[in-house]
Amino acid sequence: MQGMKRIAVRAVWLLSALACPSLVLAQEDAPAPMDDAQIAQALLDAEATGRAIYLHDQAAAVASDAVMTLKAFRQDGKQGRLGGWITEQRDEGIAVTFLSSDAEPRARYRVTVGSEGRVIGDAQALAEPATLTPYELGAARARNTAAHAEFAPCSRSYNTVVLADPREGGGWIAYLLPGTTKQGVVPIGGSYRLDLDAAGQKIVRQRPFTRSCIALAGRHGEKDSETVAMMITHLLDPAPTEVHVFWSLWARTPMFVGTSAGLWKIENGRVTMTSRDEKESP
Repeated sequence: MQGMKRIAVRAVWLLSALACPSLVLAQEDAPAPMDDAQIAQALLDAEATGRAIYLHDQAAAVASDAVMTLKAFRQDGKQGRLGGWITEQRDEGIAVTFLSSDAEPRARYRVTVGSEGRVIGDAQALAEPATLTPYELGAARARNTAAHAEFAPCSRSYNTVVLADPREGGGWIAYLLPGTTKQGVVPIGGSYRLDLDAAGQKIVRQRPFTRSCIALAGRHGEKDSETVAMMITHLLDPAPTEVHVFWSLWARTPMFVGTSAGLWKIENGRVTMTSRDEKESP
């Protein structure tokens, strides 16, 4: 009926093999089977890490808006004196530090963003660039190493989130996340994870989360329609990953993920199984 708002569910599948048999996943690329205990732990890790990626990415965006109001920051940007940013979880919120473009970066501006996504206090322009703490220096080096990594991009612009690796041995984890300026587009294809050493200067492991530059439709992707859920088939893992959790939170839209183990639903950062593939049951 004219004037009635349509409610649409956008379903996008990555099972390219259904349409093109030549793209069937190679046997060595198939995900290793996991028992129920392993999957349960993988889901806990995906939820925690996916939410952390989202909060750090959101904090960087909020902080960027805050420092853009400072005349000195805009002048530094025009004169090439800035070299990106790093984030750090602290008791009061996520501290975002904007770096100088020096060979050995220093802190130029600092902003703290609370868990609700608002700036705490004011954006700080440091009178003199400050020496980075050991944590900040490691994160800055990891960010720089990730920025120069070789990978197949799916976007002209990428956002980088660097987190401390909580596993034994430490190190850093950098996520390369495709950027977009298109409303309602969720550019999940081309997302990467890079594991780096403790110095942040060597990539010890690198993985993509998709095999193609797939984009999903999130909320308000089309006039007079509203996406109520996204759907994707994931071939590389038996369970949804932290990147699926991140993009669902980023899009503020539930996501259904089909894997070899079954069908999963991600909503508000939580992953639940909606149906199991009995053939894959341990």
